[in-house]
Amino acid sequence: MLKELLQEQQPIVYKALETACLENEVSSAYLFAGPYGTPKREAAILLAESIFCEKEGLACEECNTCRRVRENVYSDLIILDGKEEPISKDMIDGIQEKFSKTALEKNGQRVYIILNAENASISAQNSMLKFLEEPGAGITAILTADNESRLLPTILSRCTILPFVPMKHEGYMKMAENAGIPKEDAYLLSHVAKNLDDINELMIEEEDGTRTPSSAYESALGMFQQYLDPRQRNDLLVDYEISWKSKERDPKKAKKENMVIQNAFFDLMMMYGHDVILHGSQGPQWYLRALAEAKGSPKIYGKLIMIASEEKDRVNKYNDLNLLMDQTFCRLEELDHESRI
Repeated sequence: MLKELLQEQQPIVYKALETACLENEVSSAYLFAGPYGTPKREAAILLAESIFCEKEGLACEECNTCRRVRENVYSDLIILDGKEEPISKDMIDGIQEKFSKTALEKNGQRVYIILNAENASISAQNSMLKFLEEPGAGITAILTADNESRLLPTILSRCTILPFVPMKHEGYMKMAENAGIPKEDAYLLSHVAKNLDDINELMIEEEDGTRTPSSAYESALGMFQQYLDPRQRNDLLVDYEISWKSKERDPKKAKKENMVIQNAFFDLMMMYGHDVILHGSQGPQWYLRALAEAKGSPKIYGKLIMIASEEKDRVNKYNDLNLLMDQTFCRLEELDHESRI
């Protein structure tokens, strides 16, 4: 149940939403802001259910209305996801046009959810701002963002902002282990997968209950292991094109898989930098050997973390992914020459 998940992981957010629903003081616009992996989407769905559900307070999560909201087949609900494709001005204008008409359901309320709203174009954000300023009666906006700094300040000022805090790393490890991932592999995966959907996408469950890496996660691990080997590091740019890139023929599917590969690679690189600096001692044997053989000052590994963080943010802004990786490998090569790591 979404209520139990939210109450356990984000008790402050849970209490704020529960109070607003019980006292009929739901804001016209919310922004759920916090790191990737926090249950912002789940909270958005729960709030939408609660607005439409006949039960007072938070949604019952059991009635037909709640089910239709969860399955995204409720007539007066619109959900956009900036992670699936960049949010355009036309998409926002489409919401406004639909909600300018009378509600289709007897409840009379209308809700639109924009997941990963920071991936909206500037023109889309300007349209969003106008809608937030004059929403109309019975319309609630629920935005989520991993990085709210990429939203216009005027959008932030129009929203009730609820901050989501990340789970401790041990929580992500436990989640991976509970999903059947061996402890050594769970350590690496817990730095990449921040929810059960991620785990299922990256580690495919076989018929016998065991799990094997998806092609995307396998590529990310391969790139990471190649980087950890100084003898193979300089070949990463060529090998990315030959061995590690998505083999999907459909351009959209290929781009989506390449985003998974690159995000996972950068997460693993940040993990490595932190573990070198903090003398980490968890993970599979090949990773522990790499940590033991790591050379260079903490300052160099701090730069490595910064590069990985910046490039991951660029991936999520829908840049040219091929050019992005070319530039990334050039930056890593420069760092290698600077530090001799």
